[in-house]
Amino acid sequence: MPHVTDNLTFTGVFPPRTVAFCRSAVATVLATLCLAVLLLLLGGLFVLAPTRISFAQTPQNTAEAVPAGLFFHADREEAALEAPLLKSEVQIAVNGTVARVKLRQHFLNPSTAWVEGVYVFPLPERSAVDRLILWVGEKRIKGQILERAQARKAYDTAAAKGQRASLLSSERPNVFTTSVANIGPGQEVVVEIEYQDAARFDDGLYSLRFPMVVAPRYSPPGSLEMAQDGATALAPVRGTPGRGRDLFGPVRHPDDPVPSPLSLSVALDAGVPLAGIESPYHAVNILETDARRRLVTLADGPVPANRDFVLEWRPALGGAPLASVFAQEVAGDSFLLVTLLPPAGDREAVVRPPRDVILVIDTSGSMHGASMAQAKTAVLRALAGLRPEDRFNVIRFASGTSSLFGDVRAASAQNLRRGARFVETLKAEGGTQMMPALIKALAKPAQVGRLRQVLFLTDGAVSNEAELFEIIAGLLGETRLFTVGIGSAPNSYFMRKASELGHGSFTHIGKVEEVAARMDSLLSKLEQAALTGLTTAWPVWAETGPEIYPSPLPDLYDGEPVSFTARVPGMGLAALKGALTLGGQRGDQGWSTPLALDSLHPAEGVAAIWARAKIAQIEDGVFAGIDEETRRAAALKVALDHRLVTKYSSLVAIDPDPVRPDDAALHSQDIPRALPAGWDFDHVFGAQVKEMKLRALPAPLLKTAPFDSAPISLPQTATPAALHALAALALVCGGLYVLLLSRRLGRAHGRG
Repeated sequence: MPHVTDNLTFTGVFPPRTVAFCRSAVATVLATLCLAVLLLLLGGLFVLAPTRISFAQTPQNTAEAVPAGLFFHADREEAALEAPLLKSEVQIAVNGTVARVKLRQHFLNPSTAWVEGVYVFPLPERSAVDRLILWVGEKRIKGQILERAQARKAYDTAAAKGQRASLLSSERPNVFTTSVANIGPGQEVVVEIEYQDAARFDDGLYSLRFPMVVAPRYSPPGSLEMAQDGATALAPVRGTPGRGRDLFGPVRHPDDPVPSPLSLSVALDAGVPLAGIESPYHAVNILETDARRRLVTLADGPVPANRDFVLEWRPALGGAPLASVFAQEVAGDSFLLVTLLPPAGDREAVVRPPRDVILVIDTSGSMHGASMAQAKTAVLRALAGLRPEDRFNVIRFASGTSSLFGDVRAASAQNLRRGARFVETLKAEGGTQMMPALIKALAKPAQVGRLRQVLFLTDGAVSNEAELFEIIAGLLGETRLFTVGIGSAPNSYFMRKASELGHGSFTHIGKVEEVAARMDSLLSKLEQAALTGLTTAWPVWAETGPEIYPSPLPDLYDGEPVSFTARVPGMGLAALKGALTLGGQRGDQGWSTPLALDSLHPAEGVAAIWARAKIAQIEDGVFAGIDEETRRAAALKVALDHRLVTKYSSLVAIDPDPVRPDDAALHSQDIPRALPAGWDFDHVFGAQVKEMKLRALPAPLLKTAPFDSAPISLPQTATPAALHALAALALVCGGLYVLLLSRRLGRAHGRG
């Protein structure tokens, strides 16, 4: 008998209908897969064809022949224009508390075209910028001060005529723009800027800050400070791959290979013996020349311009002067810079009323990383310092605003634990919609018998400062606003002005290690009664009274000095005799101290510091309802008299000799500024603007894209996003085909 297995077939095991169905299904799947692969290959060829053709027409050594760097579109299709390069040198000379700073910006044109470089950079918000010099080789062209529109017109005219020119303008008290026209191919020009500043004194420590970078600013939709195209400030820059843009121009991606190196040195004459000196954010070499003098240089040489430089020094025990008067005589007038440390209050005798403390924390994308850690640690420190009789709330803001409680609640152990959990879960992402949080914090008035204090922690990365200042001035009432600047490059103009309008103080935290000491110092100030009602009484010879700024003098907190500038008209320094008496009120206790005027310290630049303070006072007239034209006329007169750069005046330097050929075009290029250290580019601008590093572009590839298009992308090693999309589309189509076919077969099988 033959074996059964010899004649056993597939159809003998399964029913014929099942076998037919399986064969049909397998054939359908195989056909679908073939169709998907075919669509995938066609899509890939469609995506990659243009760039393959471009490279096929380009010699293989093209990329090697052209150096890597930053490139922008020129007016000609056959070339890409490399952006001007920048390096900076800073020299600071400190005499007591008065600082004279010289900043030299070197603009190098590495391209073969004639270019104009435009660079946005920061200076201290109280700096008095009074000098501009344009150097072309050994040729020195001194700048002149003009009304802003006149200076711009003179600069534009010179640029159009082919003359080398430089324009220095102020966009904010702490944001400036340098424009340099007609830099020839391969040429370098140097712009030299000088300004006056004054060191800050707090808790026995002097400090001087030199900002290095303008952090990206967020412009809320509908705010007064919008980009010209109406978009929000944080948006991609057309034609600048791998960068974001804000109101002040392009921002370089951290992966960009072209740096903006900065070298810096400080010659310090403290006027008193020193106990210590340090730079908390940069490694420095310190050379001691004698007990009161030091020479400070960067230990690592030139550094990226991405973090504020701060120098701090502490006088030897007993060496800190309780008072100092620096003076300068100009055109028969005496100008004074007065600093006096009032006696400390008796902490044991102070009866502290219960407090309502509102902690406002910025959780926008710019705070991502180290800044967020600093802010959260600072808020937790503040919560730990509350007493049972205090009340508190925590408000967070980014693109939206939310709070821990609907209103302040008792600082009980349970509520404090809830507050700590709320803070620990915060994450940094989104925009910087600061106004709703500010309104929420200031909307309710202080209750009788309770201190209402707002601690505002942020990097201040907004462009609508003027709107926010008006909110503070309008809603403050008896509340006190204290600002805490977070990160490597906070907007110190916003921080300081907000605290001034809020009758509070400004604290800066630049790293996590500083949180404990800085917050403890701030919390100590909050515990003490402020010194209020400050007055000045001058000798009888001051018939009309000196012109003092700020006026009235602001409230002071423990460890803060009385500091102001004064102009005594018609009297030279030799004629100043007698004593100036300062007085005030601490709680219910009066206080006064005489200050002799016959021991003045001569110092250049005091007049410029006085003029800058007067201009700031004039601009604050907006909060008193003074119209714009009146404020502008008054501020412009002071600026022109003292040669200061302000929002109403600019310095312009023009070389009288034309240098650019008539047939050569002038290409204007914004020089991208760095992203502040510790900032995350994608959290600030969004991942959509992160591109591959830009290299020299072959000419044929440049022809494939219009000049007003989005950034050109070269082939990458990763799978292109477009290819992913085509593959997904093919699979979806194939899946639908299989589904429809299987249903049809199923119906046929059922009928059979």
